[in-house]
Amino acid sequence: LYGLPDALGHIYGLLFLADRPLGLDDIAQDLGVSKSTVSNNIRLLEGVAYVRKVWVKGSRRNYYEVERNMSKVAMETIQKNYEKELEIVVRTSESCKDLLADVIDSSDEGLKEKAQFYYQHIDKLENQTKRFGRKLSEMLISVFQEEVEE
Repeated sequence: LYGLPDALGHIYGLLFLADRPLGLDDIAQDLGVSKSTVSNNIRLLEGVAYVRKVWVKGSRRNYYEVERNMSKVAMETIQKNYEKELEIVVRTSESCKDLLADVIDSSDEGLKEKAQFYYQHIDKLENQTKRFGRKLSEMLISVFQEEVEE
């Protein structure tokens, strides 16, 4: 499954084909793997919203089932990945702007001008990136909203 461990794909496949939510012990026994392998891979699958933990009446164990609404999975995956990228862009641009602010405070007029020029462009890029993120979120919500609510 997308370059991830084989066990992860087997767990996803088992849950996808299961007619009921399965616990870690059930999955480990059915696949002949350790409970720790199942636990680690379930966490990965939960992290990308491919499976979710569900409550089963009368049991205190954790049970899992696949998210069958692939529109929801796609929307959440795109948003999570974009949020990570946005965070990197914002952090990097803020770091650059801090460095440029120091140069702007210097006495060299030639450097000040260049630093102000780059500062403005980095600030503009950061704002455009944030606006793009908002538009992307709005677009995803409008495209997938009906299917997500099902």
